[in-house]
Parts: sequence; structure tokens; C-alpha cells
Amino acid sequence: MIKSLIFDFDGTLADTNEAIVRTFQETFRSMGMPVPTRERVTSTIGLALRDGLKAGMDNLSEEDADEAMIRYRRFFNDIAIPVTKPFPDAQETLRRLCEQGYHLTIATSRSHHSLEILAEKIGVAGYFKGMFGAEDVVNHKPAPDLVNLILGKFGFKPEEALVIGDATYDLLMGKGAGCRVCGVTWGNQNREKLATAGPDYIIDSFGELFDILHELK
Repeated sequence: MIKSLIFDFDGTLADTNEAIVRTFQETFRSMGMPVPTRERVTSTIGLALRDGLKAGMDNLSEEDADEAMIRYRRFFNDIAIPVTKPFPDAQETLRRLCEQGYHLTIATSRSHHSLEILAEKIGVAGYFKGMFGAEDVVNHKPAPDLVNLILGKFGFKPEEALVIGDATYDLLMGKGAGCRVCGVTWGNQNREKLATAGPDYIIDSFGELFDILHELK
């Protein structure tokens, strides 16, 4: 029986694609570097910031990665926060899940500072028993560390948890921890890409999540 639902944030609960792409591109523009395409930036969403910046720019030195992180965080509030919004039905889904007794947490590669700001902005922060981010583990997605941390902290077994995310990084994280995993197609990766991680489920709407949970009772 599933008791714990572990959600990714970006691309799963919050539509942050425009926010991340704009901030990412402005970071490298301000450094006098080539501006990566939307498609390339999108492919990095779900990774920890430093990993994402390095994946989004060829041959980025460690020194430039340090500077890019500083600039990204400096630009974030002005560029990203105003254009971030919840996906349709996210708030209602979380409300219903809480009413049904599920234990909800967030496992993200985002920092606590930005996660707390954005979760409050889109009106979902109050539904979660815990929100866990980049500072909480040494090994980031797709490593299973975040999920293992959540399971251990709240006393759940892997078979009692379902990990839900829009990227292969999320699905591999959950599978590595021994949990069932569910990909969502409304975020940053399509069904074909999600399928490469071998998820237990792929859904196209929040409503389908209730069908899965009913099946797993």
C-alpha cells in the first residue's frame, strides 16, 4: 500500500520552464558567453544548479561555473519568480491527497531558499510534511539519496512510496531507492524520453494519479 508520495517540484508541480530558461540564458549572456537554446536548457532541468550549468554550456571551467552560479542566483528573483506558476489542478490534487491521508513531500535539486519562495508563490507549501533540496544530500539526482533521506526521516519502506516527476532524473532517483515511480508528461520531458528510465507509470494528467493510487491500495 502506498502511503508516501514524493514529488519533484520543477515541471511536476510548478511550471518553471520559462523562469529557468530566461535566468539561465541571462546568466551566460552577462558573462559574454554563447546563449544556450531553450531546448538545451530544458534538457538540464532537474539537475542541481551547478550540474545543470555545466551541462548547458560546453567546456565550462570550474571558475566560470562558480561565477555562473553567483549570477544565476542574483538574477533569479527578478527574472524567475514573476513567471513561475502552478500547473492546472496541482493545488486541488494536493488538497485531495492530503484529505485522503497521504504523506506528501518534495524532493528537488533546487535550493531551499528558492524552493520555499516558489512553493509559497504557487500556493502549495502548506500541503507538504517536508521539502528537501540540494543542500540536504551530497549526491544529487539521479542518485537515490534524497528519496532515501525522506524514507529514513519519516519511517517509510521503499514499497510504501511513489516518486512522481517529469524527468528521467526523478525516475532513476526513485528506482534507485527501490520505490515505484511515475512520470508526468506535462513538464520538461515527453513520454518517449520518460520511458527510457523504465517507470512503472506515465500519466498525462493529475487525475490519472488517483487511478494509480486506487490500483495500489
